[in-house]
Amino acid sequence: MNFQPCEDIFVDDIIRWVEPIWAPPAKKRGKPDAIGQQRITAAVTDIDELVHLKVREIETLSFNDGIEPQPLKIKSGDEIRRKVSSLAQGACEKTAD
Repeated sequence: MNFQPCEDIFVDDIIRWVEPIWAPPAKKRGKPDAIGQQRITAAVTDIDELVHLKVREIETLSFNDGIEPQPLKIKSGDEIRRKVSSLAQGACEKTAD
């Protein structure tokens, strides 16, 4: 698949973006640490305040030094939601028409 930068997102688009992999917080109210990066490819199923996505593929890009790889919390076939701004932060790309 060829991808190009997202300008607009529509239902039925196939998009991908990079987001952090979070470690469980060390304390009950602690902020989780980013321990790596993952690229998610998903199909847009609905758009309202959030973008509803069905995950097609997840690729682990990196883990921080000294961190043992963890099992990913998101799997292919899962339905997830993201803000448009979160997708933009992850250099969102969509399939070229």
